Amino acid sequence: MNLSLYENASALRGLEQYQNVIANNIAASHVAGFKKVAVSFEAVEGGEIARSTHDKLKNEMPGSFPVMKNQVDYHEGELRETNNPMDLALRGDGFFALLNENGDSVYTRDGQFYVNADGEMVNSMGHQFADTGGASIQTIPGGGDLTIDKEGQVFQNGQTVGQVGVFVFENPLLDLQKVGGGFVAKEAETQPQPAEQQQFTIMQGYLENSNVSAIEEMIGLIEVSRAHEANQKMIQTFDQNIGKAIGTLGQTQ
Repeated sequence: MNLSLYENASALRGLEQYQNVIANNIAASHVAGFKKVAVSFEAVEGGEIARSTHDKLKNEMPGSFPVMKNQVDYHEGELRETNNPMDLALRGDGFFALLNENGDSVYTRDGQFYVNADGEMVNSMGHQFADTGGASIQTIPGGGDLTIDKEGQVFQNGQTVGQVGVFVFENPLLDLQKVGGGFVAKEAETQPQPAEQQQFTIMQGYLENSNVSAIEEMIGLIEVSRAHEANQKMIQTFDQNIGKAIGTLGQTQ
């Protein structure tokens, strides 16, 4: 049994997964507040295979296989001025909270919103922005433009009509998982806390860009391509050597 053949095949599978992650990062690089997925590899022992069927307790050949690990990179993206009063950007810690059609909370850094016919602040998917208490933010339908200060207070015609909620998790890497449109808590009992005012600043008329660097992702694609080619050549070499060995041993009388 040629263990190296299986190791290279495992590497090809990991590289394919890595390429899919890079492709997803690039595809979503234009989405406001998007957080890229960072990839790393580690070698995992795949068991030990005896070199001799007559002695399985010593002279063993250990095998290790590459396993891909990924985690979300929560670093803040650059802020882009849009001059659109219905765009909000977060500087500092925390997430906006959205209430989906099931009433569940989805957390995001994308602050693009509009006011629906009922006067509620919602995003492009119709999910309601939550206030600090977790309820929807109700404005006055037809009551004029909204002004939102750096602390998230929502004003309409000089009157306070709501407060944009900003929430923080103790450890986002452990507490959150990615879903379409943002993040959700991994465990039902995991509850965020309202962020302290000194932890964040809300900027109206700005959006946070994704933290994807197109140049870095393209470099990653080149590295994946080269590694893929190298592993393919190794597999071809092993296959040729096995063929030669079979041809040579097959002629032995």
